[in-house]
Parts: sequence; C-alpha cells; structure tokens
Amino acid sequence: MRLVSVSKLKPDMVLARSIYYRDCLILKEGQTELYRYANRLKNIGIEYVYVEDAFSEGIEVSDAIREGTRVACKRLLRNAIENFSNNSTLDMSELSQGINNIVDDILKITDVQVSLSDICSADDYTFSHSVSATVYSLLIGKKMGYNKAMLEKLATGTLLHDIGKVMIDKRILCKQGKLNKEEFEYIKKHTLLGYEALKKCRQITELSRVIALHHHERMDATGYPYGLPAGELHEFSRIVAVADVYDALTSNRCYRNKWTTVGAVNHLIECSDTKLDTNLVAALIQQIAIYPNGSMVHLSNNYIGIVREQNRSMPFRPIVRVIADDLGHEVKMFEIDLMKELSITILETEIERSEKWSLFDF
Repeated sequence: MRLVSVSKLKPDMVLARSIYYRDCLILKEGQTELYRYANRLKNIGIEYVYVEDAFSEGIEVSDAIREGTRVACKRLLRNAIENFSNNSTLDMSELSQGINNIVDDILKITDVQVSLSDICSADDYTFSHSVSATVYSLLIGKKMGYNKAMLEKLATGTLLHDIGKVMIDKRILCKQGKLNKEEFEYIKKHTLLGYEALKKCRQITELSRVIALHHHERMDATGYPYGLPAGELHEFSRIVAVADVYDALTSNRCYRNKWTTVGAVNHLIECSDTKLDTNLVAALIQQIAIYPNGSMVHLSNNYIGIVREQNRSMPFRPIVRVIADDLGHEVKMFEIDLMKELSITILETEIERSEKWSLFDF
C-alpha cells in the first residue's frame, strides 16, 4: 500500500485502510473507484488516503496499535469529552477499557518502526491527536522500561492532556493564522483548567493529572504555565511534551499544513536538551520511520519511488521501489537499497509539496 493525495486518486486504486468520519465508517477497506469520492473527502478535510495499486503491491505499512483499537478509543474519548462538556463530570468507566486496549496493543508489538499516519477529518483532529499522542507516549514509556500499571497511568494522562481546551473559546482555539499576545495567554489557560477538571475525578491519579498541567513546560524553563525547570518536571510530563510536539507537527492544523516526518524529527533533535528531554526524544525516534513505508520520495538520481522497507540501523536510508523518472515518465519498477547505494539520497517527499513535485501524477 502507499499514501496518496486524494487529488491523485485513479480508477485502478483500491482503498487500503478504512476511512472514518466522526467515528462512523464512511469508506471501507477494499473500496474501488475511489476517485469518485475525492471531492467529498476534501470537503471534510481529508487530504491523503492509503491505497493499493500496481505500484505498491506487497508494501506493508505498520501501526503500533490495531485499527479497531484506534477507532474505538477515539469514539470513547469523544463520548467522555461530550459528557464532560454537558455536565462537567468525567466518567472513566468506558474510557478505561479503551486505555487498557491501547496499552495491551503496545505491549504486544516487537521491534516495529511505526509508519502509519492516522487518516482523520478536520473535525476529528482533537480526538485523533489525543490518541496518537498517547500511542507515541506509550512507545517511549515502553522503551524506558515501564510496567503495565505505569503505562496505564501514562496513557490516561496523555489521552486527557488537552481536556482543558473544552473550556476554551473555540473561535480563538481554532483561529486561522497567528494568535496575538492576549489570545496566546488565554490559550495557555487550558493547562490549568484541564488539571483542575481532572482533580475532580477520583479514578485519575495525580501522576496522570499532572500531565495536563505540565505538558507545555520545557527543559530550559521557557514553557508554561509556570516556567518550571527540568528538575521539577515528572518524567511523564517530559514524555508527553515530546509526543505532543511530534504529533502536532505531523498533523494538519487549522493554521498550517502538516510537516513531513523527517522535518518533525529534525525539529525534535534541534530542541533536544534545551526544550525537550534528549533521552526521550531518542526513545521516540528509534521507533518511528523517518521516511514511512508507503510514502512517495524524490531521489537524487532523478527517480521517483515509494518507500518499501526500513533499514533499522540507518533510518534515513530505506529501501525504495522506483516507479518513474523525475519527468513523470513511468519506468520498469526496480528497487534501490539506500544503505548500499550511499551516493543516492532522498531529496524530498510528496508532502513537502514543492512546485517541481506538482509535475508528477502518481
């Protein structure tokens, strides 16, 4: 399978991953004639989908959790947040089962580099972000040797880390463009509001609650709400800071398009030891694919290809299946292992959307 822009859907493409809108299945895996749905998908904010076609046959794209687990957890989180919005009470009875399922999935995986991007509509961003950030946090926590009980506490806090945004004015929260100083100061209040909301739920421990309060604090004391230094931040909060930044960068937002995986990873590295915990950044990077399987890339030898497989020891140099030249002419497919062909590099990915890339129609 591979990830393609909905604007480039073709008659021979078959949907490889089901698509959901507000927790409802709208297109099932195996759907044909996808191009007929392109405009509808764009209208709900879905820009890319996973497909199967002749170019991508046999390419596997791995996620850290099962599709059913991800979908169910988003639904349970939506229900919990909506109930909280209506009566200011957080019911953890059903959400706890979703948390257990995510933790169980994470504990079962072995030696995987996560490639899958969560395909979600614009309306689903809040819930998709919370679940994806939870997955990334758990990958870090597992790498750090946490037992199941600790992972469940970490997952609970991460899943609810942005609950304070429920009480923030949506006109400011979803504003397109840069916030002014007053608006940014107002947005910052979501950390305090979230922490106070979670304090009212006896099922949630202080270790989990503090994540809502401190996930925007930074190692050099430049974060908020208190500007605490690294020594005063629990490791949970430092883990979620990394996971939150990474998923936010690699997701479409109301005010900008998503970054590429490599761009987000480079940003995490640049922030290491100043803004973000170096060891925790390394723990996440080791478990995600820098150039994810199924992504389209432009190579320095003037070919276009699809990332087929990862080289775990050299994450910036995967195995690429070549499908076209850089003029957009289809070629007989062949594969290049960038770990063996060191003179060849990846110049850009489709998501970087350079003017030159617009020539290609694959």
